[in-house]
Amino acid sequence: MNITQIMTPSNRLLTTTADASLASLREIFAKANFQHVPVIDGTNRLVGIVSVKDYFRELSPIMDSATDPAISLFMRSRKVHHIMVSPVITILPNQSIKQAAIMLLEHNISCLPISNDEKHLLGIVSWKDIMRAALTKRATSSS
Repeated sequence: MNITQIMTPSNRLLTTTADASLASLREIFAKANFQHVPVIDGTNRLVGIVSVKDYFRELSPIMDSATDPAISLFMRSRKVHHIMVSPVITILPNQSIKQAAIMLLEHNISCLPISNDEKHLLGIVSWKDIMRAALTKRATSSS
């Protein structure tokens, strides 16, 4: 079984751009049930990834000391490229689920974007997707 069989395809993902504000990123996280948002350029090439953890790490130093207007201004002026991880560790679509699990462990990350050789985003797979596939396989093989 290869990674494309368990990935969330790109047409079901919410993405952002490097120049988007943290305020717009907050809206994406509020809408989506995802912990990571791929950052793409105008040609759907993956240029970064940002997690909920990255987002809160950026905001936490100002949360206690800033006023609401100051936080609002910060979120409108601060851009995604300030907090995104780049370059992104990716996996090719023909790779196995086992290879994806190894990469997640080796790099201590919780998701892998799937991209082609040109770095166009095809989908994303998380450790939860891999666990779900392993449990499903185990349940069907023990039946």
